[in-house]
Amino acid sequence: MGVTEFINESRRILRLATKPSRKELWTSTKISLLAMVLVGGLSFIVQVIMTLVTGNWGTG
Repeated sequence: MGVTEFINESRRILRLATKPSRKELWTSTKISLLAMVLVGGLSFIVQVIMTLVTGNWGTG
């Protein structure tokens, strides 16, 4: 792919691209926040379980 072809393809994609509506943007934001909360919650649960499992190791 030459430079000229790349520029032409880039222009074509930019012409087709549209700005998202408020509803689409809000939906994407909610999904992203939900995913972050779920991953954070899962990480916290795993950390608590690992602390309980390994809590008595090293004492004795």
